[in-house]
Amino acid sequence: MIVYIVLSIVAAAFIHIIYRKQNGFKFKNKHVVVIGGSSGIGKELVYLLLRQNCKTISVVSRSEQKLRSVIEDESKTEYKDKIKIYACDITKADQVKSTISNIYEENGQIDCLVNCAGFAEPGYFIEQDTDIFERTMKLDYFGTLYTTKEVVPLMIQDGGGHIIFVSSTCGLVGVPGYSTYCPSKFAVKGLAEVLRSELKPYNINFSVVYPPDTDTPGYAEENKTKPEETVAISGGGKAVPAIEVARSIITGVKNGDYHIAYDMATKLCAILSPGLTPFYFSFFDILIAPVCRLVGVIAMHQNDSEVMKSWKKRNPVKKSK
Repeated sequence: MIVYIVLSIVAAAFIHIIYRKQNGFKFKNKHVVVIGGSSGIGKELVYLLLRQNCKTISVVSRSEQKLRSVIEDESKTEYKDKIKIYACDITKADQVKSTISNIYEENGQIDCLVNCAGFAEPGYFIEQDTDIFERTMKLDYFGTLYTTKEVVPLMIQDGGGHIIFVSSTCGLVGVPGYSTYCPSKFAVKGLAEVLRSELKPYNINFSVVYPPDTDTPGYAEENKTKPEETVAISGGGKAVPAIEVARSIITGVKNGDYHIAYDMATKLCAILSPGLTPFYFSFFDILIAPVCRLVGVIAMHQNDSEVMKSWKKRNPVKKSK
């Protein structure tokens, strides 16, 4: 055991010395396109990007009213001219194609794409209709796919760029009550993993963000249908401020991080489920990976326990007369 520990420390130290992560992305004087930037994390991110001295921020959302509020809610007048708004339903491939084309023609080179749109409708798998699964996948995954498919050729043409995929903690682990949502966010994570390698020759870098429960209008809607055990598993309904998640995105991208998580629990999940992706923390990834697996098994049993407890409450045993 001692020999194993020593060898692990030596290996971790060696990897840490030779490992080089991707270059950090500098937002200053860049054109950033934020998909789903009219509310929640996306809206907070727009305002933080303004303060990073971006040249232009093109904000895309389905709601024109919400898009106008992005400009109206910005407190500093000198920043408002940097925000450009575009109404688009990203579940429609033809609309995405024309919108990205317009953004490019009007604002020039797209340096960074942020795929932040998405929604969740929790519930029990056996009770939810298949159309909910289709609508979730259409927005969360195919919306991300459509925008990325249009932007990547432009980035290749212009010499590279940075693409940010907003997945979720639910894109790393399966959470009971989220059978509609987890697969869509797993798919986003999988797409990023493929493209990170495939597009490396074109100088396009990626970051994948895994927000925990975040205090957004969408989260408020989720809570209307969220099963009891899902609430318990996710921390009793506590949600972090959207601005904090947005700050972690800015910091992570500037640091050159591929994986970006706000909270420690999600960071451990990222270490536990890395796939063929860069290290999160090169030294600690190697040392604590076995511990993460052990913690994961413990968490699995805790989740199962919450599920069984809730099921028994919904299905009480009838006493015989």
